[in-house]
Amino acid sequence: MPKRNCRFEVRLSKDEFYNLSKKARKAGMSCGEFVRKAIEGQTVMEAPSVDVPVLIREVRRVGYSLNEILKVAYSRQLLDVPQLRKALDDNRTVEKMIAEAYGQTWQ
Repeated sequence: MPKRNCRFEVRLSKDEFYNLSKKARKAGMSCGEFVRKAIEGQTVMEAPSVDVPVLIREVRRVGYSLNEILKVAYSRQLLDVPQLRKALDDNRTVEKMIAEAYGQTWQ
């Protein structure tokens, strides 16, 4: 990251400063970081609540369990494999939707 040695001062009203601070706090950033990202044209989104990483982990856990059941069902020809495969695909779709909604993926 380049050294930041140029200073730029902006005067804001109390309302403007409050709005900037509120938006930066919601995004989980400092005001300076928020402004720099906005200047670069990057989309600044609200930071996910602490529950989102937990939710993604849980969806992945369920997907892993479905995949294990699918392997056993396929080898023993016990269950409706196409229906189980669809459930696994649906689970992966939900995981991707959650990750894309918050602009990140959690490992």
